Amino acid sequence: MRVRSPVFSIAAFSVLLMGGAAMADDMTITGDISYRERIALPDNAVATVSLVDVSLADAPAQTLAQDVIDPAGQVPIGFILNFDSDDIVAGHSYAITARIEVGGELWFINDTRVSVDPENHDAPVSVPLVNARGVSDTPADETATGETEQLPGTSWTLVALAGEPIAEDVESTLIFGEDDGSVGGNGGCNSYGGSIAYQEDGTIEITEVFSTMMACQDPKMSTERELFDALGAATSYAIEGETLTLIDEGGTALAEFAAEASE
Repeated sequence: MRVRSPVFSIAAFSVLLMGGAAMADDMTITGDISYRERIALPDNAVATVSLVDVSLADAPAQTLAQDVIDPAGQVPIGFILNFDSDDIVAGHSYAITARIEVGGELWFINDTRVSVDPENHDAPVSVPLVNARGVSDTPADETATGETEQLPGTSWTLVALAGEPIAEDVESTLIFGEDDGSVGGNGGCNSYGGSIAYQEDGTIEITEVFSTMMACQDPKMSTERELFDALGAATSYAIEGETLTLIDEGGTALAEFAAEASE
C-alpha cells in the first residue's frame, strides 16, 4: 500500500468550502531516499517522505505533502510529493524530510536539511539518510559504508532463491577468492567459477561465469540455472549476521546464503 497525503492549509480549505470548487494538486516534486550502509530492509519497513514549511523556528513544521511507501522495498526508494501551489507562501522556506521505520522503530532519518523551492524545482531530489539506531545497535558486519572487505575469502551455502527455500537435497555454494577477484563453488550439479569486480561505491559485478557440463535431474539442475542467473544480475549485497543476500539494481533480493563455518 502506498499513501500520498497532501496536507491543505486552513486558508485553502476555506476557499474550497466557500467556492465549492474542486481542489487539485497541481505541482509535484520527485526523487529518492537512500543510505550508505549495506543493510537490507525487512519486508515490513515503511518509508515516509514529507514536504514541510520550516519558516518558523519556534513552531512545528507544517506538512504540505507526504508520501508513505509501504512496503519500502530497498534503497534507493523513490518518492512522489503532490501539492497545491496555493499552499506555497512567498518568502517561506521549505524542505524535504524522510524517515524509515521498521515495526514502529526508527531505523534511518535525514539529519541535514534538504531545502527546496517548491515552485521552481524540476530536477529529482536525492535525500541522504543516516542510521538512527546508533553504531552500538548495528552489528559490525551489517555495514560496509561503500567498502567490500568482508566478502573476499568467505564461503557461503545457498539457502533461498527469490525468497523461496531451495530443495533439501540440493547443495550449492558460493566462495569468494581471497585476493584474486574470483568467485566459484558448486552450483548444485556442476563446479563453476567467475570474476567479481568490487566498485568503490560498494556495488559488485559478477561476470564470466563458467561451469563444468554435467547434466543432473531437477531440482539440482534448475537450482543451478537460477543461481547463475542471480549471480549475473547481482549489483549489491547485504550481510546481516550469518546471512548474505545478493540484490539486483532494483533492490530485489535474488539469493540468500548462510555462512559456512571456518575451519
